Amino acid sequence: MLRRSLRAAGWTQARLAETLGVGTATVKRWLHGRGLTLRTLERLCTIADLSLSDLIDAGRDPDPESDHLTLAQEEALGSDPTLSTIFFMILNGWPPAEATTSFAVPPEEVEAHVRRLERLALIDRLSGGRWRARLNPKHVWQREPLRRHFDRQLKQHFFALDYGHPDTMFSAETIKLSPTGLARLRERIETLRQDFRAIEREDRRTAALPGEWYAVLSVARPMKAIAEINRAARARARKP
Repeated sequence: MLRRSLRAAGWTQARLAETLGVGTATVKRWLHGRGLTLRTLERLCTIADLSLSDLIDAGRDPDPESDHLTLAQEEALGSDPTLSTIFFMILNGWPPAEATTSFAVPPEEVEAHVRRLERLALIDRLSGGRWRARLNPKHVWQREPLRRHFDRQLKQHFFALDYGHPDTMFSAETIKLSPTGLARLRERIETLRQDFRAIEREDRRTAALPGEWYAVLSVARPMKAIAEINRAARARARKP
């Protein structure tokens, strides 16, 4: 948990070594639990914005960041847009109150959703009124409940975009791929998602100006399916 929190806050081994006045090899040993004194551990926790009790609580859980959700958990997230929004915020290091600040969700509603997430065993309560998601942020959301959630709640926002507006960022390309190339493209899209998260973490650490939420979509579809849609549209247009 300590290493993960340091990485999320943008701390590299080299930066830690410079801050603490030691060599990078020493920092590497510390982060692997070798030669680590209680005083040094407390300093690292302070840098990572953790408490020793947080580490102890995490140590009681053999797998605090699972890469698996039950179908019931995904169904719950997929059926309630506000619940899923608050969960994704906690998953990516934002406090639940961000839902009030950025999306005008009433504080009492946020609290009710947080309690439900805790009952669903999706989050853990930490000291200082903080929360931790019981899921790896790199989790790949590919199962049916969250796909349905995207189809109902998010797809419309991308359909409504004015792609001619200068504030709309997008890129489009048409490529021909074998099954092997398609598998590589799928991996690259997932890597790109992790890159977006890394940019966000760095921006939170260094930005002087307030941020704004953006929805980012990376998608690929066979051109054959698009061609069939176009043929059907042309056929309907020819009908008297």
